[in-house]
Amino acid sequence: MGVEHFGGYHEIVPFTDNRHVIVYRNDEPTSYPTHWHTPLEILMPIENGYTAHIGNRTFHLEPSDILFVAPNVYHAYAAPTEGKRFFVLIDMSIVSDVLGVRQMLSMINPTVLFTASNSPLIHARLQRLLRELCDAYFEREKYLIPPPDGIFGLPGAPAAPVDLMEPVIYSRAMEMLVLAAQNYGTSDRPAPVSRERRQEYVNKMTMVCSYIDDHCTEDLSLDKVSGMMNFSKFHFSRLFREFTGESFYRYVNRKRIQYACQLLVTQGMTVTDTALASGYSNASSFIRMFKSVVGCTPGQYRDRAMDN
Repeated sequence: MGVEHFGGYHEIVPFTDNRHVIVYRNDEPTSYPTHWHTPLEILMPIENGYTAHIGNRTFHLEPSDILFVAPNVYHAYAAPTEGKRFFVLIDMSIVSDVLGVRQMLSMINPTVLFTASNSPLIHARLQRLLRELCDAYFEREKYLIPPPDGIFGLPGAPAAPVDLMEPVIYSRAMEMLVLAAQNYGTSDRPAPVSRERRQEYVNKMTMVCSYIDDHCTEDLSLDKVSGMMNFSKFHFSRLFREFTGESFYRYVNRKRIQYACQLLVTQGMTVTDTALASGYSNASSFIRMFKSVVGCTPGQYRDRAMDN
């Protein structure tokens, strides 16, 4: 796929030219080791099957099956010797402030699989939307339109065409996410609680995840956050793991490390200052956690990111 894996963990997705989307038509027999990345990923085999390992679950995908992998989720792929499939990687951070987007991403976390058998009412529509998304990426010229006279540049200067490729892609991706959210619980994923209370718990866990995302650099304890939801810490821990696919503290630390990655690349801060700004009391504990999550030291990460 033309990407670099840092220690087999963090995949830096090579968005270029101010783009926020990449689509791969992949026919390589290469398997990809356990890694994570910040974009949303959508996978659909076209010819032959494909195997995805996500958390402690294994999915054997058939052609036309559609797998969503939420941002920042550990996953690995095993490819057959022959076959074709689409990989779609979309940076959702630029639309994360749109009301409902974070909730939809939380509902598909860590992954959700739609097939013709488990989702007969929406699978064909999802497949059509995904193919339209991929067509827009590979047939960009269809979505270049001339701008109205006089709205770009100086009078008389040649006007650049309007590129509608990414708006088309985001519109299809958002419609797919809406369908996935509306049909939450009908696809191949374990139900976190009984159907009668599922929506209540989904709302609460979504609220918790949003709170952690916004306050991850603060002193967050299991007792404090579970108390905010009026849950015992044991009940909360079980629900949180079922909802996110990882423990409370692992989730918090992963969010802190993601924040640290941004500081290292964009702010030019020292490792110690980055540790303190990311919620760690000292550099040594920060470095240990950084290596556990990313697979390299903070200094190595900064150097590699700067080289890209």
